[in-house]
Amino acid sequence: MFYRDDKVVYANYGVCTVSETDARMSMGGVERTYYVLLPTRDRGGTVYVPADHEELMRPIMNRSEAIELVEHYDDIETDDFADSNSRTVEDHFKKLLRRCDCATAVCVVKTMKARITEQESRKHLPSSMYTRLLDQAEHQAASELSAALDIAEADVPAYIEKHRIARF
Repeated sequence: MFYRDDKVVYANYGVCTVSETDARMSMGGVERTYYVLLPTRDRGGTVYVPADHEELMRPIMNRSEAIELVEHYDDIETDDFADSNSRTVEDHFKKLLRRCDCATAVCVVKTMKARITEQESRKHLPSSMYTRLLDQAEHQAASELSAALDIAEADVPAYIEKHRIARF
């Protein structure tokens, strides 16, 4: 059960604030109760999640979990999934992002950055698929870390650089 003003992670929206917990709507002649979520991202909008499907949402990580994730940033490995079909590759990484797990999103960020760097080193333009996945993963990770650490989403990369424990 979630309450008004709780911060939750929902699908590709990243962190959202619960604005209502008992909104009733009728669709197809069936009345259901919905959670009304307001995404923290600037693009705005309102998200309606059926109350009987609250497993699609989860509370954001707490501050200590966020600090631990940042400190162990360098320990998170890239994903080495490869396939000759780019659609299969994209589906694999989208499936990872649908887990709505911050550490998994960081894994995807690191993987996409490595693949983009590899393409650029061969004098190729970065794949638009890689840049899209990178943007989505960066938003997912940054929105949750910013909410847990109570900092602006734009400040998350600098925070990670400053606080991660480098492994040599």
